Amino acid sequence: MKEKEIEHWLLAKNTILGNGFLWCTIFFFSCLGAEKQPGFKFFFLPTSLQNFTGSPVSPPIVAPNQANLSVAGGKSLYNGVYYASRVSNGDYALNVALSFANVTDGSVLKVCMNNTGCVDQDLLYNGSIGSGLSNLNLNLMIPDEYPVVVGGNTLNFAIIKDSQTVVQRSVSTIYDVNGPTLTFSTPGGSYSSAQNLSITCVDSVSGCQDVIYTADGQTPSLSLINDFDPLQIALGSVFPSSLNIPDGTTTIIVSGSDRAGNITGPLTVTYTVTIPPPPGGGGPSSPPPTITLDSVENSITNGTNESVLHWNSDTIGTYSVVPSGTDCANISPGDVIVTGTLATPGNTDTTVPYASLSVGSNSLKLCFSDSSGQTDSADFTLVKDTTAPTLVSSSPANAAVDVDVFNRNLILTFNENMQPDTSVEVHAFLSYGVGGSATTTELILPTSLNATWISETVLKLDLDSILPEFTSIKIRILASDLKDVAGNSIVGDAGGFVNVVYTTGGMVALRNIIDSNQPGCFDGNGSGIVCAGSGQDAAFTATPNAQVISTPTFLSGFTSDPVTIDSTSGLTWRTCVQGMEWTGATCGGTPTEVNWVQALSSCNSLNERNSKQGYAGIKNWRLTTMDDLHSLITFPDANSGYIFYPTASFPGFPSNGGNQRFWSATTYRATNSVAFVIRNFGARVFTYNKNNSNDGYGYFALCVSGNP
Repeated sequence: MKEKEIEHWLLAKNTILGNGFLWCTIFFFSCLGAEKQPGFKFFFLPTSLQNFTGSPVSPPIVAPNQANLSVAGGKSLYNGVYYASRVSNGDYALNVALSFANVTDGSVLKVCMNNTGCVDQDLLYNGSIGSGLSNLNLNLMIPDEYPVVVGGNTLNFAIIKDSQTVVQRSVSTIYDVNGPTLTFSTPGGSYSSAQNLSITCVDSVSGCQDVIYTADGQTPSLSLINDFDPLQIALGSVFPSSLNIPDGTTTIIVSGSDRAGNITGPLTVTYTVTIPPPPGGGGPSSPPPTITLDSVENSITNGTNESVLHWNSDTIGTYSVVPSGTDCANISPGDVIVTGTLATPGNTDTTVPYASLSVGSNSLKLCFSDSSGQTDSADFTLVKDTTAPTLVSSSPANAAVDVDVFNRNLILTFNENMQPDTSVEVHAFLSYGVGGSATTTELILPTSLNATWISETVLKLDLDSILPEFTSIKIRILASDLKDVAGNSIVGDAGGFVNVVYTTGGMVALRNIIDSNQPGCFDGNGSGIVCAGSGQDAAFTATPNAQVISTPTFLSGFTSDPVTIDSTSGLTWRTCVQGMEWTGATCGGTPTEVNWVQALSSCNSLNERNSKQGYAGIKNWRLTTMDDLHSLITFPDANSGYIFYPTASFPGFPSNGGNQRFWSATTYRATNSVAFVIRNFGARVFTYNKNNSNDGYGYFALCVSGNP
């Protein structure tokens, strides 16, 4: 059958839309599925073509009558990640603030961890919600037996109505049940000179929060006044960067906490400092020297960088670095690690040779002696670390399935403090097909990808990309960019990369049925007839809903980036097909011919535009899905089968005798080496090999943002 004949048959038989309810049959999808069914979740809400104009205008957040859920904040939110914390009854919990719109009576809210859609029974919350609900503050208790991992997790939310998931959201969360490790720079004991004490706090999951101390024999304490609030100091003081231990006996008691509210301590150390009189037995002819150890550079090292002491003295003399138990007034030559003469009072730097250090912690002392033999000293610790860090957990976890495509974050938790390098090389690879047709191809991530160390041990990677549904994803991070504070890199694969592999789930798409906008009615022979009483699409106006969609619109500050805003679906479209740009009145240029992965990459790249603010100042640009396309397609032109879109909303749209094809991000799950495609003539849907970009006709990308 020729294309012209197809057009005539479509119009004559009135099979396009058929009052909106034949979409599912035409495109081989099931509109409704059971809650646990892993099919496409595309369905409509019953509620002509209308264009609205105006500039500037912000994209609608929620389409009319469509339920929406936003995770809006809460006391557990820190630096974009939710931290579970210990509450007053001793359990761990999360506080989250939720915002709702257009929730209907009889809906159910489910909250869980690491289970997109919350279809299993391990629920943190399961409660009825209804109309009129706009905000909800939830305290989510995490039972001891709950299937959660220490480190990164995903907190999932789902709104269920009539056994169907209508809204699905997820956020990253950190779960930590272990207190921090506190290390004293100078161990307790007897010393012949005043000491400078510092404390290193390390927490391998949630990061250190407080280190407090007392020096009067009382026990320092931290108290939880209100659940989810930071711990308050009930007794004690914040430990300074360095604490002087003077002549005499001093007892220091220390406690520390992490961001999850876990407490370590109290830890007690006692120092006995006996400063001997100067040589000769009489009173000193001059004041004793005073040295101050200002800082230690590379106190933890693997030899890549030497450790350097930055210190100062108020007088001239000689100095030596020796083991911490050495008496500065009686140094044996075999104890000396490094020595020198200070000819001028003031600041100086001393390098401690790496070869002199033992693997592990080295307790050392800087001894100083003036011309009369009077001494002063400062203790410090150097750590020789030759062990590579390890990855404790990731969120999503390795081998996770049904991962929410709208959670752009990858959370990596390491076993020790890491260098806060944010220049991390990250790649994403998509795998599909089986056997000889198996393909692994790189998805180009936008340069707006962001790496943030939210604690000394937790790295958040914002991929700034919406990944495709039902697809195997491999995230590869360059191992040499992940170093501990000593400079040791995590161990990578043969190519030098750390890999996290998981599989995405499906999007939940809630769309209103729109009028087909079909302009004429026809008899069985294709001849025009009067529409009134025919029951055909053209006999109805705005039934069941008008498509309310804008002409090209420019948001404030982005005068070169037109968008088309569909208030019926809640989606915002890039007005021009990828490869085309706005010329002032229409989309001009030549659309870029792409295969499926290139189409995904091309739409992701919109997120890096405008100095990483995103095209038109909008983020979350992605390749359209079939659900999105279903909500857009109409047939408003009686004379052309090539017009399947509102022409005033997409001027210059490339749809003509060139038989253009447009990719969707929707994979055909039975044979995942192909994806669904829409052809311009009659909006016919079929599948095509993801690796190809032309079957005699070009394949192109149309980008969208939003998923209300």
